[in-house]
Amino acid sequence: MGRKKEQEHKTLARWIIDKTNTDHYRAGMLSGWKHPYIDADVMEIVGGRKQLLDQATILENETNAGKMGKFKPNWKDVKTSIKKIDYDVAIIPELCEREQIEDPRERQLRLIARVEKWRRKGQDCAWLCSYYDDLLDLLNRGKEQKELEDETFFVCIDAVAHQKEHIWKRVFSARVLHNSKCFQKNYEDRILSVLKAKSPFYIEEMSDDELLDAHNIHSYAQTLEWKGTLQYIINDEKVIDSSSQIYGTIINTQTMEHARAYALSGCKRIMTIENKANYEDMSYRKDTLYIFCHGFFSPKEVRFLKTICDLVSEECEFYRWGDLDYGGICIFQFIKAQVFPKLLPYKMSQEDFELAVREDAGILLKEDTRNKLIRKNAGLLEPLKEAILKSGLTIEQERLL
Repeated sequence: MGRKKEQEHKTLARWIIDKTNTDHYRAGMLSGWKHPYIDADVMEIVGGRKQLLDQATILENETNAGKMGKFKPNWKDVKTSIKKIDYDVAIIPELCEREQIEDPRERQLRLIARVEKWRRKGQDCAWLCSYYDDLLDLLNRGKEQKELEDETFFVCIDAVAHQKEHIWKRVFSARVLHNSKCFQKNYEDRILSVLKAKSPFYIEEMSDDELLDAHNIHSYAQTLEWKGTLQYIINDEKVIDSSSQIYGTIINTQTMEHARAYALSGCKRIMTIENKANYEDMSYRKDTLYIFCHGFFSPKEVRFLKTICDLVSEECEFYRWGDLDYGGICIFQFIKAQVFPKLLPYKMSQEDFELAVREDAGILLKEDTRNKLIRKNAGLLEPLKEAILKSGLTIEQERLL
């Protein structure tokens, strides 16, 4: 035990440095004299009375030489005790040099220079610059940001911001960090926290995978599923008619990347469906295109689906059928804003909700979700929002089959 306690001791110089290491000092706004009192706790920290007196004597003799007396112990009882120590803040760099540690102010300036360097490199990305500006504000106010010592984090977030093409997460990690598992193990959580605060693609209720998908970093193969008479063309050469696949068509990520919608004759209604059971339950119809929407569409899905809008008549109706909850509202608004501007809700009205509640299909609304829903502008789904808040319940789409 005694050995462990000895390891926790500090030198008097280190105690003074730590005492001075405040936001104001790191921000360069602390100057003048400080006068900390010496009590039993301080003596214990430095290893006892003898250590305190010996170290104070050495510092007084050595630091005051040519320094105009910037370290002055207030001696008592013929130098057998110290009431307080008077020292000039300007002596801290010298104390840091004695302790062979970096001056906290110098460290702050070094981190500011590092962030400024990466901000210049990422100046073409607005959300990344906003993040760096927040960091610079904290650093200039003297706030400690020890995690910024890891410059590899900056390498990683810069690569995320500039990832323009589809890439698998493991490949991204190997390419950027020279280790296929390093991103997921050491940086993914920190990157996601930044993206949730700054990314223009982030929408509440997005999963982590969906948010990374939006930045072209993928953890699994994406597929797009539909039932209908859609024809699509690959590499502007081969037209494929999916109408004969009356139980559904599935295309993978590479197909989406090289394909576009080509024709959708006779289609009067397009419906995106959130849950797989509901989608599977829909029967093939020549006048309807059913699209399975597992959550938020990825960028490639968005690009492919937007080409459908140019193929249908003005009379074609667009619907979305999803969960009657906060997530369902968010996904509806995402599809309306990003894919189908004429989108309307299907079986997502206040009446549909109240009917499901009467049939005992409700799930208790969580308090944190309630607070987010209160702040949410639900647009066309405002009546559904109010019904959810009034009842304190949500409905999963499968209960409406």
